[in-house]
Amino acid sequence: MTTTPEAVAARLRATGTEDEGAAYLRSLRLNRDDLLAVATALGLSRLGRLSTKALEAKVLHQAIGARRKFEGLRHW
Repeated sequence: MTTTPEAVAARLRATGTEDEGAAYLRSLRLNRDDLLAVATALGLSRLGRLSTKALEAKVLHQAIGARRKFEGLRHW
């Protein structure tokens, strides 16, 4: 991985949609260990048994989906 997991996590947090985040992750061509490092940087744990695809979905949801959900609740 050429960028740090913390930098990838920060970039994902600033991304607008999960589709854009998925495209960003694909452009980095991260392997499973790199995705686990990004997940750890996001504060996720106990992800060792997930498939790579499920791990990517979990990372995207935590970084982008959860943030957007709570932004919506703030305006409710």
